[in-house]
Amino acid sequence: MSTPQNLTGIDVSHYQGTIDWTEAAANPVSFSMMKATQGTGFVDPMFQTNWQGANAAGIKTGAYHYFTPEKSFLEQAQLLLGQLASVGYDPASDLPPAIDCEVTDGVSNAAFTFALSSFVDILRRQLGVMPMIYTSSGFWNQIGDPDFSECPLWIADYTSASQPTLPASWTGYVIWQYSQDGSVNGIEGPVDLNRLGSALPAMSSSRRVLDWF
Repeated sequence: MSTPQNLTGIDVSHYQGTIDWTEAAANPVSFSMMKATQGTGFVDPMFQTNWQGANAAGIKTGAYHYFTPEKSFLEQAQLLLGQLASVGYDPASDLPPAIDCEVTDGVSNAAFTFALSSFVDILRRQLGVMPMIYTSSGFWNQIGDPDFSECPLWIADYTSASQPTLPASWTGYVIWQYSQDGSVNGIEGPVDLNRLGSALPAMSSSRRVLDWF
């Protein structure tokens, strides 16, 4: 059985164009996080195609939402949940959805934390699984390092060699996005590369990630 460090993942959106998922699976790509939604009104036009193609190629799939904190967290959650329903998302086998946190849009730290906490709670109650948080240590420190350690962490860090730098409130990570300019068969141009974490937090949702491979 593969170890976490040997499982290669990618994250994609419409910017990657049409992907040959069979070629990607032979690369080998084991899992993929794909952009589903952004804000309150944007649906990635390649989301359903990417989801279906990755699943058909035997690649584990997960979706992410680009969080815009100045807009309604309820409408954002509804948009993401609608897209997950459209592809038959199954929390028992698919990867947990992720909330992409990288902009403040000028809101206060307190307002950001309240909106994100509310978004997380809606997804947890509706899906029965704790969503992941995607962020970087620099951004998370910028917003005051709020404690969302109950959520599995998907960390972006392109400079560390062996282990990523984590925000202080987390002790481990589930996914490490370690490169922005990877090359994968079946994808034209650069693509983000990820690997599963070697130091997982003590939470059932994180342990289940490894069970799915």
